[in-house]
Amino acid sequence: MAGAKIVAIDDEIEFTKTIDQFFSTRGYEVHVAMTGTSGIELVDYHKPDVVLVDLKLPGVDGDEILKHIRRSHPKTKVIIITAYNDGGKTRDRLMTLGAFAHFDKPVSSLRDLADAVKQAVAATN
Repeated sequence: MAGAKIVAIDDEIEFTKTIDQFFSTRGYEVHVAMTGTSGIELVDYHKPDVVLVDLKLPGVDGDEILKHIRRSHPKTKVIIITAYNDGGKTRDRLMTLGAFAHFDKPVSSLRDLADAVKQAVAATN
């Protein structure tokens, strides 16, 4: 999976730092955005294999980012990572809209997230 591109979109700076460090040291090319708008710009520019996106963001939210990626970059896989919990209704809706996977914050295992990213990258090829 080395060389695969990831865009992480999240407004929590510590979380994005963790994602950047974790995946960069494993050979991924990682780009980070703190808002939905800048995240979409990064996705359109870098055309990543995988996008890790929070649901609740300033400006454009995770739902709109997912819809944009499904329309504009259909091969890119989207993994939603969010603290928002409504008993699974939102997760089910996002999966129906085309999300590849869903993780709750705080992420209990970066290894599980890495496995999902690896599977997502493999599914793009």
